[in-house]
Amino acid sequence: MFAITHVDVFDGSSILTNQAILVKGDTIQAVVPMDHASLPQETYDGSGLTATAGFIDVQLNGCGGVLLNTDIRKGTLNIMNQTNLQNGTTQYLPTFITSGNDAMRQVIDMVGDIDNRPAEGILGLHLEGPFISKEKKGAHDPIHIRHLDEMTAYYLADHADKIKVITLAPENTSQSVIDILTEAGITVSLGHTNATYKQLNEKHGITMATHLYNAMSPLGSREPGVVGYVFDKKPHAGIIVDGIHSDFASVRIAHEIMGENLFMVTDAVTPAGTDMTEYDMAGTRGYVTNGKCHYEDGTIAGAAITMIEGVQNLINHVGVSREEALRMASLYPAKALKIDDHYGVIAKGYKANITLLTPNNEVHSVYQMGTKRI
Repeated sequence: MFAITHVDVFDGSSILTNQAILVKGDTIQAVVPMDHASLPQETYDGSGLTATAGFIDVQLNGCGGVLLNTDIRKGTLNIMNQTNLQNGTTQYLPTFITSGNDAMRQVIDMVGDIDNRPAEGILGLHLEGPFISKEKKGAHDPIHIRHLDEMTAYYLADHADKIKVITLAPENTSQSVIDILTEAGITVSLGHTNATYKQLNEKHGITMATHLYNAMSPLGSREPGVVGYVFDKKPHAGIIVDGIHSDFASVRIAHEIMGENLFMVTDAVTPAGTDMTEYDMAGTRGYVTNGKCHYEDGTIAGAAITMIEGVQNLINHVGVSREEALRMASLYPAKALKIDDHYGVIAKGYKANITLLTPNNEVHSVYQMGTKRI
């Protein structure tokens, strides 16, 4: 048992001042006012800091100088986790973009070999592609884009303990295939899709949208498109808050429409958390110019943002409250993944993933599953 003392606690609803967080193992035992706390021998002073639930990044391709697609090994995930912790993220979905079958099987097997994934920050894989639209491929290699057939869907369903989210183009995917995934417990997210509103409305079981606005048919007056569908039906949707993928005003508009169904992602690649200016984006040379990750032809290729930078942008540029920005980085992604019974909140019975912030919203220290990391 240990306690973080004299700390302000954001419990997912409001900020409680001068609290003690009691932790045993990987679980929060209690959050109590200091003047009512019976403290264990081991304590950490959190004076002047705010404790929030550790951030959850649902879409993270790479960071800290590594990219999962170019280096499929546990060491890559270790570097990603360490970079995450420096930026307030305690849990994430390693994201693997469009590739061939052999590489996809390799990454699934590699993640399956990790004994205690939550303790290393891993909630499961996010397969972003290859079952997407060539018309909305973005930075994905069109050579590997293909339709998802039933045989492959059953293979993915058999590995649902390792795969948390699959991003696909619904217009290219049959309902029977979507059903195979959802019945296995995999979250199906629409993304890199050129679907019409009508095509999407004919499908069911799709509960998430990948990087809202980007790589999807836009809202129009006569064709609502994917963006119109998301605004109308309000599935959970991730959004990149770097001011590059979406204007901050567009983020604010989406938040006003979507409310708690909108959560923040980084979609980060190799340079995130570093000062790199060039990188290998799954076999294609990428560049970083004024914070924009791109190919030589200007195509956006991932992001260089971290979760704490996204939180700061939400507060300083989008104009949401500090509390709402923290919810968009923790509670709302937990809700999207249906794990908000154990993640995304600081409260009794929840996993002890805790990020301590300074008054300037900088990361001071992080506890991951009850273990102090930085």
